[in-house]
Amino acid sequence: MWLSKDAIQKSDAAVTREDFANHSAFIERAIHFYSDYLYQESHQDFLSEVMLESMKGIVKTSENRLACLLFKIAVGIVKLESMFAAINDMDEAIMRRLHICCVNEVEKINGILIREDAVRYQRSDE
Repeated sequence: MWLSKDAIQKSDAAVTREDFANHSAFIERAIHFYSDYLYQESHQDFLSEVMLESMKGIVKTSENRLACLLFKIAVGIVKLESMFAAINDMDEAIMRRLHICCVNEVEKINGILIREDAVRYQRSDE
């Protein structure tokens, strides 16, 4: 098989960057990819599948990052609630009223908490 210098350089770069075992593995994958592209009923369908798979990967990565961040936030909240419970001697009725008040406040602000507003609220007679 004959390849131009440019094709060899691109192959060298891809083998190194994508961690292929050798040039043959890269060339075989490229042939399969291009053959699939050529023999699809519609090139648009092929590109749609490629784009869909790419988007699935992006969404999965985002989901994993968000899940990790939500876990860290949940741990922080549990620590705060544990400290709050240890410091204050509150009965169940007060805790229930506090919970309802907090749920209503979060609904009112649509989950967007601004520290300055929270300080103003705590200092007011509301």
